[in-house]
Amino acid sequence: MTEHNRGGDLSGLPEGDDPHSFKFIAAPSDLEPYLNSLYIWRSEPEELDDYLPAYSGQMTAFVQGSGRMAFDDGEVGETCDAFFLAPLCEAREFKVSGPACMFGVSLNFRGWAALSGLPVNEHHDRFLAPEMVLGEALAEEFRGLAPRWRAGELDDTQLLDAMVGIVRRGLSQLPPAHAQVIDRTLEWLSSSFRPDLEELYETLPYSRRQVQRLVAQFFGQSPVRLVRRYRAVRAATLLSLPKLPEEIEADIREAFYDQAHLIKEIRFFTGRTPRRLLPEAHSPITEMLGPEGYDSVDLFGGGEAQQLGRDPLDR
Repeated sequence: MTEHNRGGDLSGLPEGDDPHSFKFIAAPSDLEPYLNSLYIWRSEPEELDDYLPAYSGQMTAFVQGSGRMAFDDGEVGETCDAFFLAPLCEAREFKVSGPACMFGVSLNFRGWAALSGLPVNEHHDRFLAPEMVLGEALAEEFRGLAPRWRAGELDDTQLLDAMVGIVRRGLSQLPPAHAQVIDRTLEWLSSSFRPDLEELYETLPYSRRQVQRLVAQFFGQSPVRLVRRYRAVRAATLLSLPKLPEEIEADIREAFYDQAHLIKEIRFFTGRTPRRLLPEAHSPITEMLGPEGYDSVDLFGGGEAQQLGRDPLDR
């Protein structure tokens, strides 16, 4: 596994003054079609109150501390040793009692479909018990990892390797038609801040109504809503970079009606304003919206990578 160290030693608490740390680790090559990345998150404060952005599904081992996330209709999800966070369609507030440590496997939308088989429009913005995604046998194995880590039977790398092994055994082959819908929708979303809806319909061999139904099944939202979501997340990701060329910043502003619209959309889908996305904000959300943490969609798909003079994901 390839590591992307973002502010912490693999076996210890965050270095320096940062109260939290993310360590991103590249997915094994055979699982790259299904995963964004692996990660380890640590937080020192006794209490942390923040927002998680609209994000793809997560397999999570919460080995130290505890957390709560607020959903619709007053529902509150409580963390445990092993659970899944279904894909989020909007930013969600979470609270953590620390010190805390969490190990995660970030599933992209192909991965969520292949591992869980659950329609995202029916299962989103909620915590799911492991057996709902994995079945009983693999769920029981997953539940046993956190106690083994706390007992010293597993180190950090071994715990993540065990989670990856469970994912590998739990994956099912996606039907080609489903993979086509997911991949072409992702390509379409990556093409522009304002992708043309007609181009999506033209690239898929289905009626408009079928496309809308399938996109909702695999992404949780209609194509029009997805454009809003990824425009905001893409803008937030770019704005979180330490240096941003003026041309790209101008492109971002042109993608929204005005400054108020930009702020409103980014806040709704990330829980942050542009000012609070700056690198010096020292927020876990800034890390998650960085290139290492979020790559379901090519967030640099409009030529930004060339202007920045870099591989968007540093891979």
